[in-house]
This record gives sequence, C-alpha cells and structure tokens, in this order.
Amino acid sequence: MKYIILLVILLSHTGISISQSSDSEEPKFTVISGTVKGDRDSLLEGVNVVIKGTIDGATTDKKGYFEFETEKTGQQNLLFSFLEYEDKTIPVEILSGNNINLNVKLSKEDVKTEEIIVTASSFTSGQNNAVTLTPLEIVRIPGADADLYRAITTFPGSNQVDEGSRITVRGGDPDEVLTIIDQASLYNPFIFDETFNVSSYSTINPWGLKGINFTSGGFSAKYGNVLSAVLDLKSYDMPQGTGMFAWLGLANASLSGVYLSKDRNFGATFSGGKLLLQPYFAINGESSEYEPIPQSNQFGGTLSYKLGSTGNIKFYANYSDDKVGIKNASPSFDGFYNSNSKSYFTNLKLMTAPSSSTLINAGASFSLYDRNNEYGILNTDTKDIYSKGRVDFTKNLTSKIDINTGAEYEYSGYEIKGTVPSYSYNLNLTAPSFKIDTLSHTGRIGAYAETQIKISDRVFVIAGARTDYHTLSGKMSFDPRISFGYLPDNFHSIRGAVGLYHQYPRLDNYFRASDNDLNPEDAMHYILGYEFNKEGKIVFRVEGYYKDYKNLVLMDRNDFYYRSSGEGNVKGVDVFFKTKISNKFTGWISYAYSDSKRKQYDSQNLAPSNYDITNNFSLVGSYNLTDQIVFGAIYKLSTGKPYTPVTGSEFVSSQNVFRPVYGEVNSARYPAYSRIDVNAQYIFSLFGKFAVAVIAVNNILNHKNIYQYTYNSDYSERKEIITNNKRTFYVGLGLQL
Repeated sequence: MKYIILLVILLSHTGISISQSSDSEEPKFTVISGTVKGDRDSLLEGVNVVIKGTIDGATTDKKGYFEFETEKTGQQNLLFSFLEYEDKTIPVEILSGNNINLNVKLSKEDVKTEEIIVTASSFTSGQNNAVTLTPLEIVRIPGADADLYRAITTFPGSNQVDEGSRITVRGGDPDEVLTIIDQASLYNPFIFDETFNVSSYSTINPWGLKGINFTSGGFSAKYGNVLSAVLDLKSYDMPQGTGMFAWLGLANASLSGVYLSKDRNFGATFSGGKLLLQPYFAINGESSEYEPIPQSNQFGGTLSYKLGSTGNIKFYANYSDDKVGIKNASPSFDGFYNSNSKSYFTNLKLMTAPSSSTLINAGASFSLYDRNNEYGILNTDTKDIYSKGRVDFTKNLTSKIDINTGAEYEYSGYEIKGTVPSYSYNLNLTAPSFKIDTLSHTGRIGAYAETQIKISDRVFVIAGARTDYHTLSGKMSFDPRISFGYLPDNFHSIRGAVGLYHQYPRLDNYFRASDNDLNPEDAMHYILGYEFNKEGKIVFRVEGYYKDYKNLVLMDRNDFYYRSSGEGNVKGVDVFFKTKISNKFTGWISYAYSDSKRKQYDSQNLAPSNYDITNNFSLVGSYNLTDQIVFGAIYKLSTGKPYTPVTGSEFVSSQNVFRPVYGEVNSARYPAYSRIDVNAQYIFSLFGKFAVAVIAVNNILNHKNIYQYTYNSDYSERKEIITNNKRTFYVGLGLQL
C-alpha cells in the first residue's frame, strides 16, 4: 500500500519562483545585481554574494547572474566567494534607490580549504560544487516518493526499515540515528511509524531546506546522545518568494504556499495535505484487508522575522496524524491490527551575528508523539514527550582557527497505559494479561567544545569533546573526538575520524533495570576514507570503518533484570560513485558491505544484529529527455535481514495455546531484497500557469519481498507475509496558483 508524493515541494518551489510578479513601482530599496565570471570567462553558478557583516545577499544562477535588495546605505563591502576561486571583496557606495550593477571576475586559487572541511562519512546537500545530493535529486529518485530519508538509503551504509522512511546505519538500530532540524531534535518525523506492514513516510519538506548533512559516523562533538548517525538539517531563515501551489494525485492532495514581504523583513509559509487512498486502491487493488483504510492529515507552517541586518527569528509548527486497521493472522489471534497516532512539533530559533567573526544560534523546541495500538488482547496508549533548549556559539579566531562551543538541556518523558499480554505468544482476547500505567522521565544536560584548525591549505584537524549528564540514572559520559582531512590536490582527499560516542538507553528499558542502574551505551568509531570529487560531476568515494560497542543493554538470565553488560562490533566498507553529464544525466552506484554482531537484550552471545544487512547495492539514474520531460529509474538489491527462527512448539494446557520454541537469535535470514522503480515527469503550461504531471510505477517487476513469517496455531507450518509494497501505479498533477 504505497502512496507517492513525488515533486510536490519541488513544484511548489518552482511554481512559487515563477509566480512572482514584477512591481511597477520604483524600488523602495537599492537593488544590487550583476554577473560573475571565472576562469576563461566562464559563467559561474552558485557564487555566494553578500554584504559583509549582514545577511543581505544572493547566489548566482546558471547564467552567473545575481540580484538582491538591501536597505543598507553608505560605504559597504561586497564579498564574492566560490569553491576553487579566491574570495573577492569589492567596495561599493550605496545610495538609497540608486541601483548598482556589477560585472565581476574571480580568479582561480590553488586550494580552497573549505572544500575539504567535510568530515568522514558525510553526504551533503547545499549550494556548492562538492555536494553529493541536491533537493532536486531527492524528489526525482524513483521510489523515494520525494522523501529525504528514502533518498538517503540510496547511499552506502544506510538501509530502510521495512521499506519505510526510518533508516538504520551500518548495522545499528533505527533509534541510533538522530535527526536535527534548526538545532531541535526531531524524534518522530513520520506517519504510520512502527505500524504492522504499513510503510512509514517522512513529514519533512526537502525543498524547505538550505542545508542537508548526513553523517554515518565520526560526527562532530556538537552532536550528543547518539551512537550511529546524524542527519543535520537547516531550513531557510526566510521564504524565497511569494506564491501557492496545489497538488492532486491518485492517493493524496495538498496545498502549500509562501509569503515574503516587500521589505523582505517578514516571511511565512504554510502547507496542508490529506491522504486519499480510495482511487489509488481502485486502480491498484488492495494488497491487504483494511478497516479503516490508511488515512492521514498533515499541516504546518513557519513565521520568520528579520532582526536588523544580522539577525533572524523563526517559529515553526507542524501537526500530523494517521489511522489504519490491517488484517493479520498470527498463531494465537486472527484479526485487525489497529493503529493511530498524533504528532505535534514546535521550534523557535534565534540567529544573530554580533560581529563579522561571531555567530550565535539559540533554540527551544517541544514535541509530543501520542499513539495507540490494538491487536487481540493488546491495547496500549503511549506518549513520548520531548523539550529542548540549546545555544551554540561560533567564533572565527583567525583565518586558520575556528572555535565552536555550546550547551543544551533536553527533557524526555515516556508514558504507557493499557492492557498487555502476560505472554508474548498468546494474544487472543481471553489470554492472561495485566494492566499497565507507568510514567518515566529524565533530563539530559550536555556541553561541548570543538576547534577546527587549518594546519595548512591542504590539511585540517577538528578536535573536540563533549560531556552529558543523565538525571534518571545519575550517569555521566565524556566523549573525546578527532577528525582530519588531507587534500593532495583540488580533486583528491583523504579523511578519517576516531571518537567515542554515547547514547542513554530508551526510557522503557529503565522499567526493567534495578534502581535505574543502566550506563550509557557507547561505541568507538574508527574511520578512514578516500574521495575523488571533480566539481560534483564525478564523485568516487571508498571508506572503511570499525565500531566497537560496550555497555549495551542485556538481560541477565539469573534475575531477568536489564544490565549494561552487552557488547558488539561492526566492520565494513562503503563504496560510492556518482556522475553528471551536462544537464542531461545524473546517476550513482552505491555498495556497502557490513558485518554487525551484538550481544544485546535476549541475545546472550554475539549474533548478527537486527539490521545486519551484509550486502547492499543501489543503482540510480535520472535522464532529461528534453527540458520538459525527465525519466528516472532505480534498482536496489540487498541481503535479507536476519530473524530468529521457530524450531518447534510446546502445548500450554492452562492457556490452550502452543508456545513457540526458538532457535539461536538471528540465526536465519529472509530471502534477498530486490526492487525496481521507474518514473517520468512532464513540465508544461496549464491555463497559463506552471504545471507538472507525474507518472510512477514502483516495484515494476512485482517482486514479492517478504515482510516477515507467521505460523499456524501449533507452529508446524510457516507462512510468508509479503510486503504490501507490490507493483503499484501512480499519477499526479501539480498546478501553480
């Protein structure tokens, strides 16, 4: 049961840009515009142009052209910066209302250090030539459904959870991946999350992001309480224009819009969407029996205000809900698995630059995730509550040394109420059960300091440390970290990292611990890699890594308490190759080998981790047939996930059910996973307005990937549960309003 929201935000971005109308009145502010050329008079796209000491500026387009408005007057300095070129400063005299037009030429430099200030294991998106993924590519990847997380799984080292938007990295659990947006921790950015055989989808808008940095290991000391990976997102401080965009598809409808005041001091955005699956099922059929059919609503928006010439304050709010009932036959109960959830998230961010070499970011956020699950005797309502306050301070001491430091406080609460079965193997409506009504909460205080040192134009080192204190357990952690980079020339780089990383166990784990006595789980990262990057047109990367886990949560067989006595390790190699051919073709190949073992929870010996995907391969391609027509395809192939097999059963006469007898933990594997998705987009004019049509076919070969196995009542017969992501057809139309 898959719905696709391809290009909705891409189109709102494009449509909004087109919908801006010119104002016939005289400009209220000074317009600064011009063209930037580089080596051999080539037109440079992506040059950053800014008035020094302010946030007034722009970025050049494909024709090397830039234009922006400013209220500044008097003698000012325009700074032009671009990868592989020397920064250039041009003094200008600004008279209010007198527009300025410039023709600027930049000179090549041998090495620009910023090009290699990218830590190990990072994949980035932004406005520079070194990026490995752009928002346009995110929305065009077939099968990714314009979903940032699904796009990331086409990179080596990351995998989807049950074909949904949650991801795992290098054999770790999904909870070991932290999403940060504008300093706020975003723990539940999904709909249909952890719902039986229903794929989750992200609520994050990739076109609202000006920066995406995904790091699968060796990340900065500013990130705490996370073991495996960080997805750090930065949104636009101000909208980029004014306009609205509507979308109607076979499975969904949405409306979005942005507003920017004429003086560019105030901006606002909104978006709303609804899942409409009746026509989708009418065309594709229902792969499962639903009651109710999957449904979801989402809406949110932002308010931004410019504070002087160097500051900005932004408020963001988002709400989403979902509801579904899906038929499932387990050994002890045959009925509907019902799930519904509501998610609330708000964030307030303040940015200011007291001087040209100092930046302060502060933020406060709150989130609530409320979900209910019903299946047989199981009926629970759980709530996750998070609030966070954070301040980061950045200081450029010299041209060679930067200092970053910050502190945060995070509150976490977990509440669960309802009825749970006494035995996991017996879920029928008369099974033994007990009531539960438990609340647990904790605070975490963290601080870090980090310095970035450019030893030379070809070498950098980033050294830092952080510490965290957990109020529930009374445990403190200390994490020293260091990363380095060496650039032999403009295109080649060698990067590495070594560091210690801690993450406190989930709050529900403390329910089974004696006196909340659990240590933070820790992992030591060792990473070394090589990259060839020729202006983003050809990118080749190979990276090896090893992680050593300690203090993992493990059940003690003597008293069944959880203790911090588990361990594990993971080793692997990631390979990535990407190429761009003019504006016609973009494609990449990624391959990851991983061997992940853990002694954790019920596993008393080192065994494959729950997400140990030994081999993972992706082939992605996008081809522009014309300026209006784009085709895309993706092929994914990976080793099947491990699972714990049932080897027999025992009859429990007091309950009149059979109890399964399990083999060694994760000693068996599902069959290999395989899937091919294709899509096409056509951009045209409708009623004199910008429009786009999308056609997509997911799992075009209708490969029956297995979601899990179930059994008959006495476990003598194993049955396959096929994923609901069978071959599906989707069409949609977007229109500028």
